[in-house]
Amino acid sequence: MKELNPMANGAFLLILDTTNSTLAKEVDKDASSLILERLRKNPQVLYAVKDRISYFKPVPDPEILGTGDLLSHESQWDEFSRPAGIMLESKPGVRDGAWAYTTGFSKKPIVVAVLDTGIALNDSLINNLVKDSAGNLWGWNFAGNNNNLIDETRSYHGTHVAGTIAGYGNVMSGMGEDLKILPLKIPAANGMFYESSVINAIYWSVGGDVPGVPSNIHPAKILNMSFGVDKGPKEEIDYCDQALQEAVFFARKKGAVLAIAAGNDNVWEHFNAPAICNGTIKVASTGPEGLRSYFSNYGPSVTLSAPGGDKRYGTWGGILSTVNPGGGYNGSGFDFYQGTSMATPHVAGVAGLIIAASEKVLSPEQVEQLLYTTTHDFGVSTDANKSCVGKKPCGHGILDAENAVKAAAAGYDLLFSAPKMERLAIQKCGKDALTPNKARVISEGGVWIKNHTTCEAVANFQKPHIEQTKKGTIIAYYGSVSYRLDQSAYKSCHVIGYDGVGCYL
Repeated sequence: MKELNPMANGAFLLILDTTNSTLAKEVDKDASSLILERLRKNPQVLYAVKDRISYFKPVPDPEILGTGDLLSHESQWDEFSRPAGIMLESKPGVRDGAWAYTTGFSKKPIVVAVLDTGIALNDSLINNLVKDSAGNLWGWNFAGNNNNLIDETRSYHGTHVAGTIAGYGNVMSGMGEDLKILPLKIPAANGMFYESSVINAIYWSVGGDVPGVPSNIHPAKILNMSFGVDKGPKEEIDYCDQALQEAVFFARKKGAVLAIAAGNDNVWEHFNAPAICNGTIKVASTGPEGLRSYFSNYGPSVTLSAPGGDKRYGTWGGILSTVNPGGGYNGSGFDFYQGTSMATPHVAGVAGLIIAASEKVLSPEQVEQLLYTTTHDFGVSTDANKSCVGKKPCGHGILDAENAVKAAAAGYDLLFSAPKMERLAIQKCGKDALTPNKARVISEGGVWIKNHTTCEAVANFQKPHIEQTKKGTIIAYYGSVSYRLDQSAYKSCHVIGYDGVGCYL
């Protein structure tokens, strides 16, 4: 044994000494597995897991043709009108969407922890980085166990993520100019990091104790994690071990929401830790037409999508945000990145706006439900590789800041979505066609009564949409098939998303 270092939650990090030639040979034969096996048999050990290693990996850009000067808020298509944008405002400077309600201001500042590569002191971000009582930048470097938060990877990945959440100024705007960023540095200069660093960072970010680290004076209500834990390069791991899962549950008990990138491998149901862990929001990526980004992972476990860019449309197809001063696009200190890493901070930032807009103290589950039920529908494409409906699903819909903030401000007692197709007891009625059997469907939100039925294409049952008549009746449509919500148990109900409903009891 070389070192035994205490961690958060009473755990210890055991580091083996491989300088001894005999032990080195044993380690080559996976001696760590033997040690883990012995520890797991010890009745005094709750659990023992291997400390996994991973790397921050940017998404390679496709070939991009030359472009003109794109550095302005007008290039932030991700913030504007639907389906591609999330409706912070319908067009630059109008402030008619979510920003008409809030920009994230709260008497007690809403802090978003960015677990990433560190931070660069960009003038369009620096005022929203949390500070200590002396005015010094606050956060922690979990790779070096010190307070050096400067991005030594020189990718400025963390700075770009932070800017998407809380950037401000004439060039670009983040989700909320009054949100605050707690930067937590995870990797070393070469981009490598250990799972143990991630675990400690999660505990510390929400106010948990980590041996040898000063107490966190700015606990976060939202965690953004735009990375995944791998075994090594090209050796991704799709499971959440007990140590990491306990850290996630601890953060949720502290009232925090965890937004995590779904990954950039363009594959089905492939989510690294911590996205694979229970209690997380898995975020896929969409591009400038509201369609799946070519790199984004997909599958039924994805929670929702948000704009993460797609540079097949050109440089402007990426997400504009802050990087290092003097670097980036034309040396401006700003740049266009793409990835589910860029989609995730949209969700984290809007979660902050939801908390700011609500008069109630919201639990993580309530924030997540607001994000989920208020999404708008994807763009439409007959190309199965681009479409988020069908063979490559990208979650419940695209993040909608305006819908989410309006619903949070309204303070509904109950939020729910239209019944999923399996609830309707559907049966085949033709080639690639279905018809529902049930006349009355009980879902998590209430009772739905069959309104009209016919033989309908399978695809129409996968993505229902809800409308409200002038008389207030709420109807869920599955193509031509429809179900009416029984509203007798509620004071009133309103449509809050493409298939979402909010009700007062």
